Amino acid sequence: MRNIVKYGFTTLLLSVNISASAEVVHSLDQINPKMHSQDGKANFAKEMNGDTLPNEFGSDFWSTQTALKPSDIINIIAPQYKNDKWSLVGMKAWPGQKDRYIVVACSTKIKKEILDKYQENSCSYEVDPRDKIIVAVLDYDGSGMPKLAAEPYIETVASDENGYVNNDNGDELEKSAFNLKNRDDGVVVGNLQNLDFAHYQVNPQTLAFGIRYGAEVGYSGGNASNQSMTLFAIMQGKLRPILKTDMYHFANIAGEWHNDGTRDHDITEEEYILSFLPHQTNGFYDIKYTQKGTKSKKSKIYRWNNQKLYYQ
Repeated sequence: MRNIVKYGFTTLLLSVNISASAEVVHSLDQINPKMHSQDGKANFAKEMNGDTLPNEFGSDFWSTQTALKPSDIINIIAPQYKNDKWSLVGMKAWPGQKDRYIVVACSTKIKKEILDKYQENSCSYEVDPRDKIIVAVLDYDGSGMPKLAAEPYIETVASDENGYVNNDNGDELEKSAFNLKNRDDGVVVGNLQNLDFAHYQVNPQTLAFGIRYGAEVGYSGGNASNQSMTLFAIMQGKLRPILKTDMYHFANIAGEWHNDGTRDHDITEEEYILSFLPHQTNGFYDIKYTQKGTKSKKSKIYRWNNQKLYYQ
C-alpha cells in the first residue's frame, strides 16, 4: 500500500493509493485479483495460504556482514534488557540519510526453548507474546560500533497472549505507539508489518519515518484486517512517536453458497492519504488526512502541538 504525500504545492508519489471500493465476488480465488493494494494482497495471501511476507525490518542485516551481531545492537540500544529473549532484531538503512539506520527490536515472554523458527524475526501476537518493542536510530559507517543518534523509543507491551489490551479506561489507543482497533472494535497491539520511508518532511529540519502495523480477525468463511501507521522523529534528543493514524481497512465477508460449492464474498477496501500542507503550526507543516477515492470531502487536519510534541 502506498501513500500520496503532498508537500507544499508539490505532490510526491510515495505509494499507489486505491479508491474505497465495495464489490461482490463469487468465489474465494477471485478475491486477491480484485484487491488493489499490493500490501493488502500479500497479507491476504499470508492469511489464506500461509505465505511468507518479505523481510521488512532488516532482520537479514546480520547475514550481509560479519562485524555486528544482534546482541551488539541490544547492548547499544537497551543494555538494561540484554538478557531478555529477542524474537526480532532488525537493522535497515534509512534511505537518503547517510550512514543512518533504523533498528526495530521485539522481546518475547515465551520460554527460550520454544523460541523456534515460527517466532524468530517476528513481532506478532499470532505466534509471539511480546514483552517490549524498541525503535532506535543509529549512525554507522561500517566500521567499529554504531552510535545512537537519539535516545531510543522503548515501549513495554501490555496485552494478553492474543494481543488484546484492557481498554476499560478508554485511553489505551493514545498510550501506545502500536495499539489499534481491530474489525471487532477490540484494542490490540498491532502486528508490526513494515517500515515506511516515504519523504515525511514535517518541517525543513526534521524528517520522519513510519512504522506500519496491523490487526487481523478471522471469521467463518471470511476475514478482516486494519492497518495503522505511526510516524517517528527525533525531537529534543529523543526518538518520539509524533503521529498515529489509520491507513487501510479490508474486509472479506462470506455470503451465499452456490451449487458448485463456491461462495459469494463481499469485499471492501479503504485507504487513506496524508497531504503535507504549506501552512505551518508552531513551525511544523499541517497534515491533511483524507480517504482516497470517495465523493465525500470530509477530512481531518493534524496540527503540531508544541507542549505534547505531537500532531493532533
